Amino acid sequence: MNQPPPHGWHRHPQPPPPQGWQPQQQQGWQPQQGHPPQPGWGPPRPPVKSKAPLVLGILSGVLVLGGIITALVVYLDVNSDGGSNKRADKLPAACGTVSEAALAKARTTNPNGLGSRETKLSNGTHTTCAWNQTKGVDGSGQRSTTLFVVQGQKDAEAEFDRIVGQNMANTQSTPRQKPLEGLGDQATAVLAETDSAFTELSVVVRKGDTIVEVDISGWDAGLFTNTKPDPAELEAAAKVIAEDMTAKL
Repeated sequence: MNQPPPHGWHRHPQPPPPQGWQPQQQQGWQPQQGHPPQPGWGPPRPPVKSKAPLVLGILSGVLVLGGIITALVVYLDVNSDGGSNKRADKLPAACGTVSEAALAKARTTNPNGLGSRETKLSNGTHTTCAWNQTKGVDGSGQRSTTLFVVQGQKDAEAEFDRIVGQNMANTQSTPRQKPLEGLGDQATAVLAETDSAFTELSVVVRKGDTIVEVDISGWDAGLFTNTKPDPAELEAAAKVIAEDMTAKL
């Protein structure tokens, strides 16, 4: 015999199936709308660009600029005007025989009183005249001129040979000797070149009992370093000074 259901329990009719439900047409998982994609999903990120080329370019530019500045400083230092401001030093009277034109040719128009003197000896008079460069007048590089005049020599020929031999015995250089024509009774040029740019040329002249020696030394300014001067230029300048002096003897 069928018992009625317990109090409070009732059968509920099954609800009808919802209208409009259709089987899913697409296969696979689809992200729910309104939810962010899970990690690993979505378009790939663009690659991160390296900054190494930019850094290397900046460093290269700095190095090039530094090199240019260094080269400019070296160039200006090497090619700056040599010498010092014009002095009013008084030299011995015999030094006044040398013309300003001759000193300009030697690029040494600045009188050097400290390097000049006149000495009276029993065998004659010894005079030393010295000139250096005038800044802004005699150019770059370095030049100095020294003139020696020995007067009243009893054996001037022997003194001439001694002075030439002394110049040839210069152990700090490789000296070369060349006879000169048209200067006094005897004349010789001695060129002394060193391993560096420093060069010295001496012209020794004897006229009667007087010996005249002209020494011109120095170097020239090159592009970025000092260079040897042209021996022909030194010789021409020394000969003009020697001619000025011997012409008054």
